Amino acid sequence: MASGSALIFDEEMSRYKLLWKDEEYLEAVKQTPKMSVEELMAFSKQYSDVYFHQNIYHCAKLAVGATLQLVDSVVKREVRNGMALVRPPGHHSQRSAANGFCVFNNVAIAALHATKNYNLKRVLIVDWDIHHGQGVQYCFEEDPSVLYFSWHRYENQTFWPNLPESDYTSVGKGKGCGFNINLPWNKVGMTNSDYLAAFFHVLLPVAYEFDPELVLVSAGFDSAIGDPEGEMCAIPEIFAHLTQLLMPLAAGKMCVVLEGGYNLTSLAQSVCQTVQTLLGDPAPRLSGLTAACESALESIQNVRNLLPLPARLQGESFTAGFMQAVLSLILPLAYEFNPCLVLGVFRDSGAKTHLTPVWGHLTSLLQGLAGGQTLTLLQVRVTVSALSGAPVPPLGPLGAPKPADVQMMEKQRQRLQKRWSLVQECWGLLR
Repeated sequence: MASGSALIFDEEMSRYKLLWKDEEYLEAVKQTPKMSVEELMAFSKQYSDVYFHQNIYHCAKLAVGATLQLVDSVVKREVRNGMALVRPPGHHSQRSAANGFCVFNNVAIAALHATKNYNLKRVLIVDWDIHHGQGVQYCFEEDPSVLYFSWHRYENQTFWPNLPESDYTSVGKGKGCGFNINLPWNKVGMTNSDYLAAFFHVLLPVAYEFDPELVLVSAGFDSAIGDPEGEMCAIPEIFAHLTQLLMPLAAGKMCVVLEGGYNLTSLAQSVCQTVQTLLGDPAPRLSGLTAACESALESIQNVRNLLPLPARLQGESFTAGFMQAVLSLILPLAYEFNPCLVLGVFRDSGAKTHLTPVWGHLTSLLQGLAGGQTLTLLQVRVTVSALSGAPVPPLGPLGAPKPADVQMMEKQRQRLQKRWSLVQECWGLLR
């Protein structure tokens, strides 16, 4: 069993910086009066959304190499999970074009590496950077082996990169239809509640149905409070919870790769929160959670109404219904209640329900609550492993929830919604 977390960094990557801080760019600008029209055009194109340094090729290779080394270590089970602190970032770059400070697409290359060299059939990429990673989308929009989820500041296409394909209507093409999920934020100021609502009601249900073998995170922390690019209000502690919620997937095989971040304080704090959770430290308690704002709910509902989900297995699944209840009822209620202690009573009720592995996932998902203070009364071995921080085994493809289970959850939601705002949201996915 793999243990420990990897943290990969090379000091050489810190030498990738703006040239004009060393006066070299200023000297180049001083030469513009002597340039021809063609030279001026070429010079201008060099600095459109990307800046270059003599060391950029070397640093970009280090960034890709660090990401691939992390994937190798996690897939081979040399470590349980890890984070690569890389520069330059990658998720905007495309097959033959640098873009948005990105030279090589680190996470996209890593996903291709995993599918081709380790024969992985399903890779999940979660992009919580505040900008849309259009380079990742372009790479996999026709590929059903990679599920790409991105939330991003969009503001009805007025925010960079200002692309119509960054909207929720872009869901993939051909065989990849349904495997590209864009959740656009159409206003600034999104909070912890908005981010959790996106996870509870969009990402996690689809991710569990997809059943990934590896989770890659394009971890841009410009989505944290205080960042001048993002202008959002989610605190660094939220990234501990987002990380915790993803860790039960793919038997814990999770690689976090640094992307954007322009406020050094919130960037450092967010990275620390993420790494501490990867190491198994309890996530800090979150208080003041409410319903997501109206703009966030509109985006979430638009995604749920339009997205053609990955093809379900034939037949009906009790386990699928149970996990839908966990993700859409139990977790929202628990997070809004903000308990000081989580008490679990687990017992497999019989061979027909096959709930033994589900208890492990439920335990792992609830570990983000109460500062990790969890007490269980159980007759299920996999739950003990989850409490110790060990990866829980995948549930496998879930199939569709039984209609009776869906009706039961809808009845419970209606009963609870007057009190608990986080369960009022976006129930259309199960109808």
